[in-house]
Amino acid sequence: MNISSLTPGTARRTNSGQTLPLVVVFLLTLLLFCGAVVDIGNAYRVKQALQASADAAVAAGAGNLPNTTAATAAAHNLSAENSGKNRIPGVPNVSANITLDCSTSATFCSPANTVHITETASIPTYFLRLVGIGSITESVHAQACSPCGGLPLDVMIVLDRTGSMAGSKITNAKNGILAFLSGMDPTIDNVGLVVLPPATSTSQACSSNDDQQYQDTTPAYLLVGLSNTYATSLGNLDNNSPLVSTVNCVHAVGGTSYTLALDNAYQELQAHGRQDTQKVIVFLSDGAANFGPQYYASTSPYLTNPCKSAVDNAATMKANKVLIYTIAYTTTSSDICKASPGARIGNKVLQYPDDYDQYNEAPQISAVGAMQQIASPNNYYSNPNATSLTGIFTAISADIMAGHSRING
Repeated sequence: MNISSLTPGTARRTNSGQTLPLVVVFLLTLLLFCGAVVDIGNAYRVKQALQASADAAVAAGAGNLPNTTAATAAAHNLSAENSGKNRIPGVPNVSANITLDCSTSATFCSPANTVHITETASIPTYFLRLVGIGSITESVHAQACSPCGGLPLDVMIVLDRTGSMAGSKITNAKNGILAFLSGMDPTIDNVGLVVLPPATSTSQACSSNDDQQYQDTTPAYLLVGLSNTYATSLGNLDNNSPLVSTVNCVHAVGGTSYTLALDNAYQELQAHGRQDTQKVIVFLSDGAANFGPQYYASTSPYLTNPCKSAVDNAATMKANKVLIYTIAYTTTSSDICKASPGARIGNKVLQYPDDYDQYNEAPQISAVGAMQQIASPNNYYSNPNATSLTGIFTAISADIMAGHSRING
């Protein structure tokens, strides 16, 4: 056919028929491209939400350790599963695989200190299903630990090394302290040592020339200030360090006075404790206080009430965010706190040795009651078994950081 013979209308109809399929293909391609952007963007949004739910789940789980049952339940509760609080609208059947182990450090692990979760979601598509892609699978992972060994600590150990601690008791106490130090991380944790009764000076800490009856006006309660030289790394103690060597060398002698020992520990925390750290006092004693500083006025509560004055001062320390742990070592409720020699009781000033251990504090308080009140809530340990101190000190090192969970993977 001769093209010139076609009418103008026929030519236009033929061109339109050739262009229409191209337009359709172009529109379909554009629609699929836009649809892919929408579906992939939605998948990215869901993955972000999935990661947020996984982070929340492991943080909640770690906060319940070492109770593994409660930790698992808390993690499921904040996951994106259908029954979880962080389920994602439009994304059904999210699976959450939760495991617990000792990934971070076996030192703080009994029976687990790390919660892992892997959440997987099959995300329905809207436009990509036109080309046979009905869903997009996304998977995320998170883990959190508690305790992690990562909370910076300033810790003062207050050790009762009185005469009643002689023999196996002082040995067990030393072993417990060394176990505690093995759980501290020298890269972030500083630890110091206060003793009662005090030494006459820090240079006399390991000698027999101790202030046995609290008569020295310049006593050395603080034997080792806060430092991180006690270990070369986590669990590797330096036996030549001032702290470890002093713990190993102190011996048992003298009577019991709580208040100035706790005061000195608190003063060291205030003077040399770091900002943004948790400040802690760990106080071990095996009996009731019955002494006070002999150079104080006879009406001083440090003399008339050696236990109650410690309770009162500890209340101030706790109000200033210091955690206090107490261990009543082989102590019973029948062990009653006594007024100190030098105290004025009525018209009488008590004399040593005639009036020593003869007059109860008023109001009456026992060593157990005092140690319970000195401690922060739930931080009192009663230890009737003379050989279990190591376990208690290890439990305290973990408990200090329990609840301080952090996402670490």
